[in-house]
Amino acid sequence: MILPNPKYVLAFVVRQYLIFLKFAVPTLVSNVANPLLFLFAFGFGLGQFIDTMDGMSYLTFVIAGMIAYSAAFAASFETTIGSFTRYFNMGIWDAILSTPVTLTELLMGEVLWAAVKAFFSAISVLIVGLIWGGIPSISGALIALPFVFVASICFASVGLLATAYAKGYDFFSYFFTFWITPMFVFCGVFFDINRFPEIIQLFAWFFPMTHLIASIRPMVAGLPVDGQMLALHTAYIIAMSTIAFILANRKMRQRLFD
Repeated sequence: MILPNPKYVLAFVVRQYLIFLKFAVPTLVSNVANPLLFLFAFGFGLGQFIDTMDGMSYLTFVIAGMIAYSAAFAASFETTIGSFTRYFNMGIWDAILSTPVTLTELLMGEVLWAAVKAFFSAISVLIVGLIWGGIPSISGALIALPFVFVASICFASVGLLATAYAKGYDFFSYFFTFWITPMFVFCGVFFDINRFPEIIQLFAWFFPMTHLIASIRPMVAGLPVDGQMLALHTAYIIAMSTIAFILANRKMRQRLFD
């Protein structure tokens, strides 16, 4: 078995970064402005009626949730619409695979680049939250960032799995309806999941978003962190990342080479 070459993986990331610089404005609008609008609407809108939630100010509660959601949306969008366009419409994958780059290295590059974009979106929300005074613990927020990046890899890997099965853009309506929307609504972005019926709580814990929010929210708020639970949340996210990437790699290999 030939191990992936990090040089080729990073080369793909650099390529995407150079392209990103040419289209930075529309990318920022979709990946940064959208979460910030939700943050403003809920943080200041509902924040006028809800003082605290789960032992912290509601603004802090929402900011932590929006950091996670912005990462999830950006990573997922990049490895679904973005990756599918490069693979299916533009033929970029075919061109790259005609070089010494392997499919695994290409897919790793897709995931890593999506995670980088997601990380940037999350940091943007964090900076705005800091300006608005909704980050009680700056050090805790900085400690939370590596966990956000790890989760971004998970979101990107799941998005890539959807792309591996997609035969057209219409397929992604299922992905965003049954994956992104439930994470946005049920995983604790705006409300504590304990407020939902027990069956919904069990459903919510399936999604990596719930585990990410449970990990970073106490850090952002400056509250005590349960190390054992943090390890379990992180292990779940890493496991889902690994499974999703392996399945995506296997399915895409079948589509391209079999």
